[in-house]
Amino acid sequence: MSRLRLRDGTVPDLYFVDLDGTLLSRSSEKFFLVRLFRRRILGPGHLIKFLGGYLLHPVTTVREGKGWNRGYLENIAPRSVREEAVACAEILLEGSLRTWTRTSIEELGSAGCVPVIMSASLCYITERIASDLGVEDVCASRPEISSGRFTGRLTGPRPWGREKRRLAEEICSERGTSLGRCAAAGDSWADRFILQDCGCPVAVCPDRRLGLMARERGWTVVEGRHARWA
Repeated sequence: MSRLRLRDGTVPDLYFVDLDGTLLSRSSEKFFLVRLFRRRILGPGHLIKFLGGYLLHPVTTVREGKGWNRGYLENIAPRSVREEAVACAEILLEGSLRTWTRTSIEELGSAGCVPVIMSASLCYITERIASDLGVEDVCASRPEISSGRFTGRLTGPRPWGREKRRLAEEICSERGTSLGRCAAAGDSWADRFILQDCGCPVAVCPDRRLGLMARERGWTVVEGRHARWA
């Protein structure tokens, strides 16, 4: 049985799981972007526009994290991107799933806890991975479409940092529970907002700052390629 329990020993109501670095051992967004260039769906002009977005909006990058920029999708037809996203997800499922995180989803799910995958990564990748794991609830970045083409912007919220915590609180409210009755797993400093407010926080192969916070606060920490208990 999973060792993830609330302080009173009960099973969490919901389990919020981050994707890149937590459920996967690599960045799905970077992998996907490289794949689009290699498949020549994106060209040099898209790369220039993508990098230019960061140069022109440094404050946004600091506030929203380096993954906010979806300018590389501008004027691309959705069908080709969706197809490549599914192919990308299948490759990641084959070789990049963290064993511990996948198992924790399965074990908590069988105990009555509802898993929710929350990621700033594109919804097409996230939803495909979630489907393979039997996870129905997904909250991810959805690109905006206008006149049959991507605009390079997102429609709706991006689950990252404080916004991820806010969205998790909304989901809890809809389900009649609270973050204090939930578990959450993350790997990066940006995940601290949701982790510090949930009842069962887990740092999975955390970066240096998150690892320090997790150990200072007595959170569950798992380490290594297959994420073992630390």
